[in-house]
Amino acid sequence: MTVTVQVPATTANLGSGFDAIGAALSWHSFVTLEPCEGLVVEVVGEGESEIARDESNIAVKAIQTLLRQLPNDVAKPLSKGFRLKLDNRFPLTRGLGSSAAARVGALVAANSLLGEPFSAEQLLKIATELEGHADNVAAALLGGIVVAVPTDEGITWAKFSPPVELHIVLLVPDFTVETEKARAVLPFSVTREDAVFNLGRAALLVAALSTGQIELLKVAMQDRLHQPYRQMLMPWMPQVFEAALSAGALGVHLSGAGPTVAAWCEDMGKAETVAEAMWQSLNAMGVSCSWKIVGLDSRGAKVVQG
Repeated sequence: MTVTVQVPATTANLGSGFDAIGAALSWHSFVTLEPCEGLVVEVVGEGESEIARDESNIAVKAIQTLLRQLPNDVAKPLSKGFRLKLDNRFPLTRGLGSSAAARVGALVAANSLLGEPFSAEQLLKIATELEGHADNVAAALLGGIVVAVPTDEGITWAKFSPPVELHIVLLVPDFTVETEKARAVLPFSVTREDAVFNLGRAALLVAALSTGQIELLKVAMQDRLHQPYRQMLMPWMPQVFEAALSAGALGVHLSGAGPTVAAWCEDMGKAETVAEAMWQSLNAMGVSCSWKIVGLDSRGAKVVQG
């Protein structure tokens, strides 16, 4: 039996919702899994020449973690080995949830192949433990916009989809930022003023997106907890943000740990104008980049074969 899973790219934080809010995007990669003798890993597309093809591969580790939590008779179809194919369609290490997609796609594929012994909540708990935070993996697994918070019992989450269509411009610079490096520049503590600033805007962000009051996104996506500090790694951020807003974006934020910047727009025409303005702004500072306009993926990871 062969199982293929379609899994979306994600954008995390959405500005003010640091480590708590993520959104699934209509840009997909595919993970294919089938039993075999030993371990075979195939990688095509993004990262084809870079990604490990042995047990150090993060998708392989995800499957092995899942198998260790199952009785031998349930895990038997994959106990002698498996063939794993990663068909990566969106850039890696750019703040688009590539590691979350690999882990979630692998977990969903293995769970499907084994007869679905784990619930979505259990898969989310495993994926979060592997990823280190829930925002990207929750959105990749569940789709839509997800607020996810860790508790002693696991991950508590709420998913919703905006009542209006939104177009998201992704400006993707031609360099990578390691998540660990982007986290290393963050302070261990912040002022109460900055904490209150973000709390209010994160609440406003959820209210704006869930009710369709999208004109509030400019304020709702403002942040003082991570973007100002990550600007030392991406000093062009203020100019690109301003270019997006001046061209008509509803709101703009660093996608995950960056360097991708996401600008939210109300229609395709406006999105194309914003994309061109952002591209010109970044190129003027000597940074090559590309852009793509996507929508939201309401479904999340899904089995498309098997």
